[in-house]
Amino acid sequence: MSDTHLEQLKDRYGERYKWYATFTAMVGTMAMSLSSTIINVALPGIMEEFQVSHTDVQWLATAFLAAMTVGMLVNAWCVNTFGLRKTYLGAMVIFLVACALGGVAPGFGLLIAARVAMGLMAGLVQPLALLIIYQVFPMNERGKAMGIYGMGVILGPTFGPVLGGVMVDLVSWRAVFLVVVPVVFGGLYMALTFLARPGIALTRKRLDVVGLLLLTTWLTSLLWALANGTLRGWTDPLLLSVAGLCLVTLVLFVWLEVRRKDPLMAMAVFREPGFTGAFLLAMLTGAGLFGSVYLLPLLVQTVLGFSPTEAGLLLIPAGLIMAMVFPVIGRLADIYDSVWLVSVGLLMFALSCLLLGLSTENGTFLSLALWAVLGRIGVAFMMPPVVVGSLRLLPEQLVNQGAGVVSFARQFGGAVGVSLTAVVLQERTAIFSTGLVQQHLALGYRDAFFLLGIVFALGAVPLWDMVRGERLRH
Repeated sequence: MSDTHLEQLKDRYGERYKWYATFTAMVGTMAMSLSSTIINVALPGIMEEFQVSHTDVQWLATAFLAAMTVGMLVNAWCVNTFGLRKTYLGAMVIFLVACALGGVAPGFGLLIAARVAMGLMAGLVQPLALLIIYQVFPMNERGKAMGIYGMGVILGPTFGPVLGGVMVDLVSWRAVFLVVVPVVFGGLYMALTFLARPGIALTRKRLDVVGLLLLTTWLTSLLWALANGTLRGWTDPLLLSVAGLCLVTLVLFVWLEVRRKDPLMAMAVFREPGFTGAFLLAMLTGAGLFGSVYLLPLLVQTVLGFSPTEAGLLLIPAGLIMAMVFPVIGRLADIYDSVWLVSVGLLMFALSCLLLGLSTENGTFLSLALWAVLGRIGVAFMMPPVVVGSLRLLPEQLVNQGAGVVSFARQFGGAVGVSLTAVVLQERTAIFSTGLVQQHLALGYRDAFFLLGIVFALGAVPLWDMVRGERLRH
């Protein structure tokens, strides 16, 4: 934001302006987060229409999340080149076009392409929220602002599956792509009203194209290898070759970014003590949130016989409770050390996964909703402390880059979490070779939830590293 126009907006709206700007960011991010989860209730219908397996259909979730991670890293270049306001507006317009493309896609490949475009634009928009909050709020109010912002953002994925379920039941799965359109138009109007225009010449920097290609190749090869391990066998020559490509591109990407003057990902943040632990915790948060939201609607529709609308309604209590808890946790993150809040979150989410795993064969609507609520409260205990705590570890000149890296970690963790849970599910059910056996499906979902729980229990290790960094800095 430019100081000139920013000061004019502050003079015009007074103290209210910082909240207007935050709500603008919230609406844009809400549209994107709505789209990230609304597809989940439509997956059984898509599987049936296009005759694809669990490891195929999970690309609709993982491709969105992986593209989102790329968009997050390109965000800094876009803001430097076009300005925050134009970046927001342009991403929202392209997002609208991608939604329309997804709604009319005649084939599964084009559907995935639409989700990639949507995810890329979502990645451009989401980091803008942190930049806006850090520009308009003083340091001692940023946790509170993050809590309010997070509360609003959670409402998107909370009501998205319900709206999507109703649309699937009344129209078809294609209608889920249209639910976000009113929200996007609202975001466009608010951006035109409340986001400042650049008043000075922008500092145009060269886009790290080589780094972008290496990152894209790494992400694609990693997710492809995970998705195809079950189908091709983990010792398949092609699979091993792709895994090798994944490793090589990762090494080259890190080597290149360390030496870049204007890197796509600021590797300097990892030199700060504790930031690696915060990065892994952000990954864990994304894996838990997106992995559980992917699994639960599939479980209740394919095993327990719920309708798409019922599957969406199941997620509402968890989302509403999480939205109410978020501002409280955000305020606590400004006051207390991260270790206690994050520890509670890790334990609650691990327990939630255990209980959900034990309920895959005979869970009721009430019991599943309660266990989902427990897990979402756990995530709420983690997200604001991890974000605020990670940025506390950085010197002021690295805060903007650190915000992008933390957002990248959360979305990347989500993509890996969804992919791994889909792999476990496909391994246990072998749905297309032995037929749809309900008991095998239930066992697959059980093991997938257990995997998430075990990973969260291991989260104590990166938490220790993050706490160590906080103590060294203070």
